[in-house]
Amino acid sequence: MRKWIDENMFCLRPVNKDDFFILEVWLNKKYIKKWYGEPQEWLTEIRNDNGDFGWLSHYIVTYENTPVGFCQYYNCSQTPEGFEWDNEPPGTFAIDYLIGEEVFLKKGMGSMIVQQLCQLIISLEEPVQIVADPVPENTDSIKLLERNGFILDMATGLYKLEIADSSLASV
Repeated sequence: MRKWIDENMFCLRPVNKDDFFILEVWLNKKYIKKWYGEPQEWLTEIRNDNGDFGWLSHYIVTYENTPVGFCQYYNCSQTPEGFEWDNEPPGTFAIDYLIGEEVFLKKGMGSMIVQQLCQLIISLEEPVQIVADPVPENTDSIKLLERNGFILDMATGLYKLEIADSSLASV
């Protein structure tokens, strides 16, 4: 079993229809469902059969060309109203991520996902900040975000990475 992850063997690629089965398997795993809730809601957004979720960008995380996780980002100004980020400034992007293969838990994969996803957003969009909204009891995700420069905004409960202040901005 690997004790570390070789960054050169890690990448993000857009989700395609061939990924739907593995995503369903991951979203139904107990340790993921605990934080992500109803898998069908996620799958409906990812499949985007009716075109309502075109504002979401979905990626499969691969390691050695094998799918091991999932992540997504979106421009918060394009989401429906009623979320914690409703009053955030234009240029706010939110992220979600998961590791679907247990063998990769607690090996640094989560940090690599967050780092590469943030770099991708910076390269494709014009973000002023990137936010994440983990369930407060998800201490592993919170620690991961904090290790990667995200700071809790006590007023909103969001973890925020200000791009102007981020070392990722120079990438």
